[in-house]
Amino acid sequence: MSDDSIEQKRKYFRLRYPKRAQPVFRLKDRRYSVAEVSEKGLRVVVENSSVLYRGMSMKGVLLLHGGKLIEIEGAILRFDGNEVIIKLKQGPSFKHMLAEQMRLRRKYPLLFNKRP
Repeated sequence: MSDDSIEQKRKYFRLRYPKRAQPVFRLKDRRYSVAEVSEKGLRVVVENSSVLYRGMSMKGVLLLHGGKLIEIEGAILRFDGNEVIIKLKQGPSFKHMLAEQMRLRRKYPLLFNKRP
């Protein structure tokens, strides 16, 4: 099965950010880089996940480029290396996702080139 057919089975489009363009997830007094965003999920980079656990509720703010603030609410679904995957109850809208994708396409066009 190709990567394309796997991606097409996903219900929500996932937008992966290059390291230098990652938005920020603010949780209480902490700030985390966000590697990937979808309407129903976040992939957040964490240095130390020892105080986090599967099912833990998370409530914070996603800071997108251009100053856009989005209220985030969800729970930790799983861990993947130094990243925490959060399943969202409340997150970015389809409109937010399109705006972010357009901004990234303009600034980082090579991100969206199809691989052979």
